[in-house]
Amino acid sequence: MEKTAANSELFSKTTQSFIYNNQVNATQRMLDFDYASRRETPSVAAIINPTGADGYAKFFFGTREILIPVYKTMEKAAKLHPNVDVMINFASFRSAAPSTEEALALPQLRTIVVIAEGVPERRMKLVTAKAKALGKVIIGPATVGGIKAGCFKIGNAGGTIENIIESKLHRPGSVGFVSNPAV
Repeated sequence: MEKTAANSELFSKTTQSFIYNNQVNATQRMLDFDYASRRETPSVAAIINPTGADGYAKFFFGTREILIPVYKTMEKAAKLHPNVDVMINFASFRSAAPSTEEALALPQLRTIVVIAEGVPERRMKLVTAKAKALGKVIIGPATVGGIKAGCFKIGNAGGTIENIIESKLHRPGSVGFVSNPAV
C-alpha cells in the first residue's frame, strides 16, 4: 500500500522538517526537544528563508553547535533533503496560503503546519481541499503547533525545554498534544 498521510502516523522519531521563514527561537526549541528526546538527528533539516540568501544558521544540539542549512527556495531544499516530509510554515497571514500551496506541490511533503493567524478563511478552505485531494495533511492555520511525546515537536508548542521536561513530553508515551488541526 502506498504511504499517505491518511494511512500512517504523521510524526515519528525520525521525522525531519523544513522551517519556512527564519524563526530562531522556535527552531532552537525544536532542537532542544530533539536532544532531550534522545533523537540521533535533529528534526530540523533546513530553513527556507525566501527573503535571504543560501547559507547556514548556527544552533545548539545539546551542548554542541550545529549548522542548519538555509535555502532561498523550497525546491532547492526539497532536492537536497529528499527525506523531509513536514514543513512548518511561519509565513505571515499575507503569504501563508501561497507558500502552503507551493509546499503542497512538492510530492515529498505530506504534512504542512500553518502557524499564521488571520489567513482568510475562504482561501484556507481551498488550500485544505487541495491538500485533501493530494492525500496530505494541513495543521492550522492559527496553530501553536503540536508535540508527539518523545518524537517530534512543532515550533513553540509546549514552551521551553524546562516545561517540556517537567511535563515529561520528551519521553515516548500515549499522550500527544496538537492544536487546531484543519478539518
